[in-house]
Amino acid sequence: MYSLNTAFRADLCNQGAVPEHHLEVARPAPVIQSRMTRRDFAWYRMDSHKNLMVINSILLFDGPVDMERLLATVAHRLPNYPRFTQKIVTKMGAPYWVEDDAFDIRKHVELESTGTETTHEDLQNRMTGMAHVALDPRRPMWHMTVIDQVNGGHAIVFRVHHCITDGLGLMHVLNHLTDDNDNHGKTPSRVGHPLVAQPVRPLVCSYLGKCISWLKFAFHITRLSVLFKDAPTQLKAPMSGDKKLVWLPPLAMDRVRALSKRMGVTLNDVWVAAVSGALRQYLAERGEEVDRKPLRAAVTFNLREKANAYQLGNQFGLVAIDLPTNHDDPNQRLSESSRRMNAIKCSHQPRATLAFLSIAGCLPALLQRFALNLFTSKGSVVLTNIEGPARPRFLAGSRLTDLICWVPQTARIGVGLAFISYANQIQLALFVDTELVEDPQRLMTLACEGFETLERATQGLVADPDAMDEQYTPLNNTCTA
Repeated sequence: MYSLNTAFRADLCNQGAVPEHHLEVARPAPVIQSRMTRRDFAWYRMDSHKNLMVINSILLFDGPVDMERLLATVAHRLPNYPRFTQKIVTKMGAPYWVEDDAFDIRKHVELESTGTETTHEDLQNRMTGMAHVALDPRRPMWHMTVIDQVNGGHAIVFRVHHCITDGLGLMHVLNHLTDDNDNHGKTPSRVGHPLVAQPVRPLVCSYLGKCISWLKFAFHITRLSVLFKDAPTQLKAPMSGDKKLVWLPPLAMDRVRALSKRMGVTLNDVWVAAVSGALRQYLAERGEEVDRKPLRAAVTFNLREKANAYQLGNQFGLVAIDLPTNHDDPNQRLSESSRRMNAIKCSHQPRATLAFLSIAGCLPALLQRFALNLFTSKGSVVLTNIEGPARPRFLAGSRLTDLICWVPQTARIGVGLAFISYANQIQLALFVDTELVEDPQRLMTLACEGFETLERATQGLVADPDAMDEQYTPLNNTCTA
């Protein structure tokens, strides 16, 4: 039997690799326990019966599944990240990651044979059912369900608790699990491999600089806590806990990129403007007053260097932004979205919320819940964007055709919209409490129409030669969102 570290070192020395048919999980060097960050512990404790802190994703593939090959690949590659073979224990109130001695890959990767072709509607309903099921805290908190007949191919539902990683870390894991061709080499690429990657060290701040930063953090946390609530719409009604996950066919990245270049804005600005238009139209159709006061969104803001994504954990902040839902003109919504997003890119608000989560992880559970309720009562929706692989990927020889992720919500927020890029296409996904959005499919359709409305409104404009030419523009700490 090989250990994963031994196999990888042997590969580097051209001395062989773990056989593909080997289903025994090859683990990293033994780690008795490691301290869990208080920030990740805060995410671990955010689960409630109405909002589970689980990142739900679905990967759609061409062709039939080769289950033995898939199990061998996952068993060999995923344990490179210790969090996927560790469970969480608390000792004297302190949380630790501890190796699960009873870990069995077959309990985490399971085949669900339907016997018949699974339709899009059936798949959405199946995803919704899974989203209501909590992950077992007695095991490593992740699970894959393989559905064997989906659109002539197969699907993998990949569920990971947020305490393990954020969206950027999850994309790093998916890149490590997959290949850039269908040859399916025995070992993953060395590029970014978690066992050999070198962390990027942040610049060392002076003591005075750190003190000033913490004062700014305190100011922003105080400011967020005293914000007035946003528009009192149905989106702020009490939640039922009954969830729904929906998604639409992907949009071509080139169309959205052309629109953003014409207006000299980012893809993220276009996304925020389209969603704002969709929320405005959806609420107006239900008799809500939409012109007086805007909705407020919590927008995720990456604070991690991409080179450090292999370290997993959570390293992102949130920014509160007033969506231009009170503007009827689509060009004005786009202009306002860009202006407001630019205003927050270099602010201390994201780092302040990151610090707040670390502090929350030190509080008793009841106080953490009270603090989260205080913050989440100020907004109505969560928005996130995730940069997926730029080129097609393959897992166990099968081509990944679509990648969809849903953003979980916490405390008093029950509406989450995600924007995911993959292989020159953009996927929109909605995760809602049905008490707040009774017709999720309609809201998704309006989001797609929001892009088309912006496209028509900017059609006659000439592309700005000085406009940014970016493949993807996630909101992050480099101020290039």
